[in-house]
Amino acid sequence: MTAITTKKADGTSTIVDLGTADAVMSTREWAALIGVGYSSAKRMLANADGPRKTVLSRGRIGIAVSSHNAWVRDRTRP
Repeated sequence: MTAITTKKADGTSTIVDLGTADAVMSTREWAALIGVGYSSAKRMLANADGPRKTVLSRGRIGIAVSSHNAWVRDRTRP
């Protein structure tokens, strides 16, 4: 099982299972996965410097594990 632990604003922790390519992470979960702050992750997504976004609902986006994996592959140098 591939999982990340994220902290919510109220101080509680959440474990997110990333075991399937269809799983969709929140921006905060994605930020924790790549090791940057939430504001930096939002900036990267706004500047199209991150993976493709998945529209979950009006005003709410997420990042599919498959999109994250493709983004990492595209940024990997030989």
